[in-house]
Amino acid sequence: MKQIKNIFQYFYHQYFKPKIFLPKSSYSMYGEDIIISNFFKNKSNGFYVDVGCYHPLEGSNTYLLYKKKWRGINIDVNPLSVELFDFSRKDDLNINLAISDKKSKIKLYFRKKINMLNTVSKKLAKIHFLNGFQEKTVKADTLNSVLKKSKFNNQSIDFLNLDIEGNELIALKSLDFKKYKPKLICVEIHNHEEMYNHRSDYLVRNPTYKFLMKKNYKVLWSKKFSYIFKKIKI
Repeated sequence: MKQIKNIFQYFYHQYFKPKIFLPKSSYSMYGEDIIISNFFKNKSNGFYVDVGCYHPLEGSNTYLLYKKKWRGINIDVNPLSVELFDFSRKDDLNINLAISDKKSKIKLYFRKKINMLNTVSKKLAKIHFLNGFQEKTVKADTLNSVLKKSKFNNQSIDFLNLDIEGNELIALKSLDFKKYKPKLICVEIHNHEEMYNHRSDYLVRNPTYKFLMKKNYKVLWSKKFSYIFKKIKI
């Protein structure tokens, strides 16, 4: 009964109180979905993978694509988030899982059960959660494994979204780029120490940025810590 009450409260606060069912031109935090939609223009039946999806509508970089008949895989460590996706985006594959470099069980750090800032990095948890945090053990697997087990196994990725609070590089390294060939990638890039020390070169020094450069991607758009990379044709 307590679990049902928690889910009801979550649905109320996440859906009805903010009135996010009202039509919008953008659902992303900084308008990323407009950039993504314009990049693919009139492409229909596209395929996305959203890692750290959190919410099916609010702040989502993939909901606008879903409305345009795209379908894909949404992954989050929060089971309540996945239940929301199962409720409102039934045509997607929604998975409760952490993404890592191997199949394992890892520590998740969080302040409360419903929170955008869950992280598997204890260092980032100490930065984000100044008043303390909780931890629990969660299941983890690679992106390759998730894709291989899905009906999308032999399909290339049109759009890959990563918002997993400091674990983005590990997730990227768990993907076979030669097989899945993501055309567009949106990823959060945080270099906390260098940003706070006002280093102007923090981006080019960032391991995630350097990894994507080596994979022949370049920055298409950015705002604050959100970056969209597109594949360079060779």
